[in-house]
Amino acid sequence: MHYRLLSLTLFSFPLAAQTESSAVSVISLLSGLLLLSFIYLFKLKFDLHKLRKSRQAKKAGPLGFYSLHDDISGLPNKFFLQQQLEQLLLRAPEQQYSLLLIKISRFEHINQLLGHSNSNLVLAQIAQRINDQLKPAEQALTFEFRQQDPVRLCHLGGVDFAVWLDSSDKPHLAEYLADNLEKNVPEAMIVHGCAVDYRLLCGIAHYPEHGSQLSELLERAYLAQQHHSVLQGKSQVFTADMLHYTSDRLALMAGLRQAITDGQLALYVQPQIDMQSRQVLAGEVYLRWRHPTKGLLTPDVFLALAEEMGVIYSLTQWVLNEAVAMLATLNQAQLDCKIAVNISSKDLLHDELIDSLEQLFEKYQVKPQQMMLELKESALVANPEKAMSMMQRLHRLGVELALDDFGTGFSSLAYLRQLPIQHVKVDCSFINELHKSDMHSAITGAIIDMARNLSLGVIAEGVEEVEVEQKLLRMGCSRGQGFLYSRPFELSGFAVWLKQWQQNETTAP
Repeated sequence: MHYRLLSLTLFSFPLAAQTESSAVSVISLLSGLLLLSFIYLFKLKFDLHKLRKSRQAKKAGPLGFYSLHDDISGLPNKFFLQQQLEQLLLRAPEQQYSLLLIKISRFEHINQLLGHSNSNLVLAQIAQRINDQLKPAEQALTFEFRQQDPVRLCHLGGVDFAVWLDSSDKPHLAEYLADNLEKNVPEAMIVHGCAVDYRLLCGIAHYPEHGSQLSELLERAYLAQQHHSVLQGKSQVFTADMLHYTSDRLALMAGLRQAITDGQLALYVQPQIDMQSRQVLAGEVYLRWRHPTKGLLTPDVFLALAEEMGVIYSLTQWVLNEAVAMLATLNQAQLDCKIAVNISSKDLLHDELIDSLEQLFEKYQVKPQQMMLELKESALVANPEKAMSMMQRLHRLGVELALDDFGTGFSSLAYLRQLPIQHVKVDCSFINELHKSDMHSAITGAIIDMARNLSLGVIAEGVEEVEVEQKLLRMGCSRGQGFLYSRPFELSGFAVWLKQWQQNETTAP
C-alpha cells in the first residue's frame, strides 16, 4: 500500500508545474523512482531473511520436520519410529508388541519403466494405499494426524516400510494385517498409459520374544520376509531356524523356482547292468541344475530346498515327463530298456501322482511296465497307510517299485513282506568296501539273503571294481550299477549309448 501512495504522489503533479522547469521535473522523478527502488529492495531482503529463518527453524534440531520424515513419501522415517519406541517402551516395557516389515517387491521394474522421478510418485501413492488400509488397525502406533486421518506407516527408506503394533490382546494381529495388505493393496496402477504391477512382501518379529532393540527386531523381521518370499505360502513370522539360512542359501532357493520355468534343469542317466549276461536292464535318471553362476549342481545341493519350498512335485513332474518321453524314444529305436526315477515321500503322498503318470503313458504310448520308481524307506514312515495305498495303486497300474538305500533304514521284516515292491537297492556305502571289509561283506550278504527269501531282486549300487562285481555274483546278486560300467551322462544320449553297448557286447570274444 505504501508503494502505491508514493507512486501516486510522484505522478500526480500538475502538468503546468512540470512545464515550468523540465529539469526539476526529471530530477524529482528520478529521485522518486530511486527511493521506491530502495524501499522495494529493503522489503524483499527482509522477506527473504524471514523465509530463511523460517526454513532454518523448520530444519533445526532433532525434532525438525525434515529430520523426522522421508523426503519422497512424506511419511515418518526410521528416526521418528525410534523416538516413539523409546518413549513407548519406557512407559510400558512389559507389553507385547509386533513389528510388521513391508517391502514393495518388483519395484526395480517400475524404476526401469518410468524413470526415477515418476517412480517416486508411484512409491508415494503405494505408501498412501498401505496407510489407508491401516485405518481400522487401532492397535497400530499412530505417529501423527493429517486432515484428521491417522498416519500409522513408517518409511524406513527405499521400498521398505514398517508398522508397530500393540499385540498384547491379539497375538496374531500382525499376521492378519500382513495377509490383508498382501492381498488387498497391490492393485495395478496406470501411469502414462503403462500398467504398473507390484507385490507386497511382509515379515514379522515380536517384542520382546525376538528382540528388545529396534535394530534387532528389524533384522529378524527382514529374515522372516526373505523366508516368506522364497517359501511362498509360508508364515511371515520369524522363527529361530531362520538364522541358519545364509543369504547364499536363500538366493539358491529363490533361483530354483526360476530354474523350472527357464529350462535350467537337465537329466543324467546311469545304466543298471545284468552282471552275468551284460544286458542293460534299466537306466536310473538323476536330476541336475545348470545354474547360471554356480555351474552344474547335483540333487544333494537343492532337492531338500525344493521340498522346503513346496516345489518338489513340480520338479518330479518335469522329471517324469522327460523319462517317459525317453522311453518312447527307446521304443521307436526298438531298444528294450526300463527307466528308473527316484521320487520323494511327498511325491508318493501326492494324490495326483497316479493320474499324471497315466496321462503321460497315454500321451507317449508307453507301457507302465517300462517305468521303475525308486522310493526311500523314509517315504514310508511319514504316513504308512497312505504310502502303502499309493504303492498298491502303482503296482496295479503296472509300474515296478524298488526300495532305495536298503539296509540304512529301520523297516521290519514283517513290514517289508507287505510292500508291493519288486527290487531292493543295496546302498553304495556297503558295496564300495565290500572286498576290503569283512563287516561290509557280512552285512551285504545278509541283505542279499533276506531279499532273496522275500523273492525280491537286488540291485547293487556303487560297483566300481571287477573284484566287487565278482564277489556280488558269488553272493547271489546279479544286477549292478556304478562307474565300472558307466558314469552318469546326459539322458539325451542314452539311446546312442545303448546301441553302442549292445554292439560291443555282441562282438566281444
